[in-house]
Amino acid sequence: MNRNPRLQSSILVAGELLLLISSSAWAHMREASTWPVWLFVILLGAGGYTLVGASDRRWHIAYGAGCVTAIGFGLLGDTMPLFKGLSSIAFAFSFYLLFRAVVKHCFFKSSVIQLDRILGGVAGYLLLGFFWMTQFSWATLANPDAFVRVATGEAATPDELLYFSFVTLMSLGYGDFVPTTSPARLIAMLNGLSGVLYLAMFVASLIGRTQVTRERS
Repeated sequence: MNRNPRLQSSILVAGELLLLISSSAWAHMREASTWPVWLFVILLGAGGYTLVGASDRRWHIAYGAGCVTAIGFGLLGDTMPLFKGLSSIAFAFSFYLLFRAVVKHCFFKSSVIQLDRILGGVAGYLLLGFFWMTQFSWATLANPDAFVRVATGEAATPDELLYFSFVTLMSLGYGDFVPTTSPARLIAMLNGLSGVLYLAMFVASLIGRTQVTRERS
């Protein structure tokens, strides 16, 4: 029996939506401000906690270590570009832990109620958007103009990279931002491919479980 029959995925989805909404303020903050990072750690950490539970100490330790490492290297990023790269790696690791917890919850736990399973799928999809935004930073480390605004030719800001990540993930392709380097184009292609494959697998999983439930009843 499920230890918590409530909507365990709802906190993670709410946290992700708050992060998306807060991104509109990123362009108006000081460059050295780290509050979006702390917001990420708190909101998504709370969402992950509800999914894995208090008993999985290894997950909590690994997630906390990844976030602390990412923040620490991020604060040192102005002194050496290498630290920014290490910060991106640490954040990618934290995203991986969250994504694995979401996939396990909504794809493999048979006792999860259908609405919670759907919310978990939404949470995983949103995590992909945030993940690829962090990976775009790899390309901008090598070339600040890896992603540019078509109208002005200026480099994309962090909030614009987040916007581009979700637009690409949803295969909308407005064309207002473009990747200009080979690594940037490769990451953008993987971004769009992951969105299509994830939706296909998630929908197939929901249909399969619905058919199994009908056969059992």
